[in-house]
Order: sequence, then structure tokens, then C-alpha cells
Amino acid sequence: MLRLEKLKSRGRSFERLVGLSPAEFDQLLMELEPLWERSHHRSLSRAGRVRRIGAGNTFKLDLSQRLLVTLRYLRQYFTMHVLGILFDLDAANICRNIHALLPVLEQALPAPLRPRTLQAEPDEAAGRTSKKPRKIRSLEEFLEIFPELTDVIVDGTEQPRGQPKVKKGEKPGKKAVGRPKDKKRFYSVKKRTHTLKTQVAVTPEGQIMHLSATAGGRTHDMKVLRRSRLTNRLPRHVRVWGDRGYTGMEQVYLAWETIVPAKRPKNGELSEEQRELNRLISKVRITAENAINRIKKFRVCKEFFGNQTSRHGVMWGCVAGLVNLRWQRQHHLCTL
Repeated sequence: MLRLEKLKSRGRSFERLVGLSPAEFDQLLMELEPLWERSHHRSLSRAGRVRRIGAGNTFKLDLSQRLLVTLRYLRQYFTMHVLGILFDLDAANICRNIHALLPVLEQALPAPLRPRTLQAEPDEAAGRTSKKPRKIRSLEEFLEIFPELTDVIVDGTEQPRGQPKVKKGEKPGKKAVGRPKDKKRFYSVKKRTHTLKTQVAVTPEGQIMHLSATAGGRTHDMKVLRRSRLTNRLPRHVRVWGDRGYTGMEQVYLAWETIVPAKRPKNGELSEEQRELNRLISKVRITAENAINRIKKFRVCKEFFGNQTSRHGVMWGCVAGLVNLRWQRQHHLCTL
């Protein structure tokens, strides 16, 4: 079995394996312990449980080892079988350990705001007020911590996933196997494969402040933005920056200042002034590209996603929290 203390003695190797330094790991573990105790106690006290608290099997690994397993999974994206060999457990136990810890880990990290689902209806146009405004965790708290926030950069990114399976009892007939009609939303023409799309909102300094719920690769970037519960929660003085995928954003959000690169007209060319403006916009937008690059250093967010789609959001939330943790430490803002 891998020994945690031995790994910590090699700081640089430890950081490459889990994405955190040994000191950051210890601080995160301290923050995680009370959250895990409360979560585990709620699980043992749930309605319908027959056994009393304390009865039943116990964890073979302590919390520090389970955190190490989870971080290695997020960073390296090893299979459960490989992790089971490394930590002397069977694959099923490794799976249960990881997926039980992930939601609690997201709470312990400075994870960005993340709604669980896309809105059924898009945000209303500026100037109208929703009858029942929805709150996402607390964007207001974020704005209280960063009152000087004046710009938000949004960008979408995709991760490959498997082709959806034909439902049980259905016959594919003449249709391509693995692409039933009701699940074509996962097929991305741009990537030429089935993908999961996530929208990332970043401050100009590099702090990840919002993740959208997972969308199918077929979903347009503007549709994800309008259903992500982001824009209508922002104050009117905040500028929203996007790439060409958000062309037309200024026509939807009239009350906000929106900045999108000029798109080359069909059978035409951009003027020199438009090209120069696009270059200046790219210098601001590169922050979002860099943030996505830091997220995708964790292979669970980059490589072929083999988990259930419902688990995609919490994994991205944990990874974005780990990225924010490093960012806050570099800027001396971390509260852990």
C-alpha cells in the first residue's frame, strides 16, 4: 500500500501526483474532517436505517488515505482496478470511497458556484424581472468578497464521452447503433464525437467564479449561457466577455456591456481596425483559456469521460476548487 508520509517526503513528486503540495494537502484535510463527520453522521442517521450508529463495517482507509485516493483519481484518472492495487482494496470499495467523498470535498474547497441543472427556460431579456428569481448557492457572497469585480470572461469547453446506448427493448433498425434519436444532443459537430460541454466563468485575474451545469455537446454556447443562471445574477456594471461562439450576446443582454470579437462576414474580410480590436479582446480572454488549461491538467476533466453523466458536474466542481485553492494561495487570499 502507498504510504502517505513517504509520499509527502518528496514534495515535488507529491504535487505532481495529487495537484497539491504536502502543506496544502494537510490544510485541506483539516478543513475536510468536520464536514465529513457531519455528512457521515447524517448518512448513518437517515430514515429507514435499521442498524444503530456505529454498527456495520468500517472504512479500511482513514480519511487522509481516502483523500489521497480521491485526489489521485482526479489528477491521474486511474481506473478503480489500478487504484485498488495501489491501496490494497477491491475496485468496488475504491469506487464507493471516492464517490462518497467527492460532494464533501467540493464543500471544503473554494469551488465556484455550480447549479446542478440548466434552467428549463432561458434567462429573460434585460429589463424584465422574473416572477420567482432563483438563487445559486450565493453569487452575492462572491460579489461581497470581490466588490471590485468589473469583468467576467465566459468560455465553453468540451470533454469526450461515450456514445449513448440504445435503450433496453429498442431496436436500432436503420439508425446508427449507439445514437438513439433522443440522445443526439451529445454529438458535437465541432469535435466530431459525443461530448459533454461545460461553461466556465473567470475573473480577469484568473479566479474561476462559476461553472454551468453539464450540457450535451450539441448545445450551442449561447444557449448554455442563457440557461446557466449566471448573467441575470450579475450587477449591471459588470462587463461580460465571450468568444465568437457568443455572437449576438449584445442583442439578448441589453442592460450589460458585452464584448465579443467581430466575426468575418460571409465572402468578406475584416477591416484592419476590427482585426486589431479582436487581438485586444483576445489578450483579455486568454485568462479563461488559461483557467481551462489548469482544469484540464487534471485528467478526469480532459480524457474520455467514462463515468455516469450525473457525476460530471461534481468532478468538475472539485477540480475547479483545487485550481482556485492554488490560485488563492498564490495571491495570499486562501482562508484554509
